[in-house]
Amino acid sequence: MTEADRAAVWLERLIAELGGRAAGLWRIEGDALRLVAFLGADDLAKEVREGFEAATAVVGLTREELSIVRAVREGRVVVARAAELPPEVGSGYWLRAFGAERSVAVPVGDGVLSVALPAGSNRYGDEVVAERIRAARVGIGRCPDRLPE
Repeated sequence: MTEADRAAVWLERLIAELGGRAAGLWRIEGDALRLVAFLGADDLAKEVREGFEAATAVVGLTREELSIVRAVREGRVVVARAAELPPEVGSGYWLRAFGAERSVAVPVGDGVLSVALPAGSNRYGDEVVAERIRAARVGIGRCPDRLPE
């Protein structure tokens, strides 16, 4: 199983457990992030999915309008909220396209993993989502049945 396959299993589980709209994993390569795996919710429009994959296949680390870049550059969890961001660019644009209210981007190892969550997804606060993401990334190599509680 490739890293992308293992990541896809975890992204699918994160989306299911957290009620997410989309999730992705990027690896740092030089001065850019390279997309390893991306999954959208079952009802996410094909055009949105394909557009996002194309737009984020390789992302320069100067793209501060994207929360995944800020998470890597700042070395911390970055929560992006659609209502606080411009609708025409970056994370604000993609959150709206996904039908999401917020995303949580977490630096993990040599990359970043992010999950976009819909409005009303307050079952888990931002820090709990960040912990679930960290747990998922740790498990990508072994793929247990459930995320750690």
